[in-house]
Amino acid sequence: MLRRAVMLLIGCSAAAFGLPKLVGNMDVGSGASAVPSTPPPRQRVDGIPVAEPPATESYHAARGNQFFLTGSVNGYSIQFLVDTGATYVSLTPEDATRLGFDLKKLNWNVPMRTANGISRNAQVTLADIRLNRIVEYNVPAIVMSQNGISLLGMSFLSRLRSWQISNGILTIAS
Repeated sequence: MLRRAVMLLIGCSAAAFGLPKLVGNMDVGSGASAVPSTPPPRQRVDGIPVAEPPATESYHAARGNQFFLTGSVNGYSIQFLVDTGATYVSLTPEDATRLGFDLKKLNWNVPMRTANGISRNAQVTLADIRLNRIVEYNVPAIVMSQNGISLLGMSFLSRLRSWQISNGILTIAS
């Protein structure tokens, strides 16, 4: 009973003082972005957090056993190729421009070894990446110097509770 009273007092105190809420505003001039904080967990009336069930999504492999999926980045639809060999989420210049990044103002100082040799890329931060019910905030990414398709790399995948590929199906859970 005492524990419940303390938890209620803590919950009421936090509500009374008002916790600041960050709003995602992208500074397109520098390529950086302010990102929203992770939403607080749902709480019951007595102030005790309610455990959220993990969100799970599944995707079928396309021809060539590759996974192409459409996600949302900062509110814009982006087509991705899932690439577990890519260190970062990697955006094409075209996708980065659609997201509001000014390619001329980015710092192209990140060398990466690719199948096509070494390229110079620009590091950015994405406010959020959404795959249906799965959302990750403040995701490090790069803007690639070459065209192609944007890659959903390990800077996103490593944040998930789990991901696995079995029988041509990619299952991810957050």
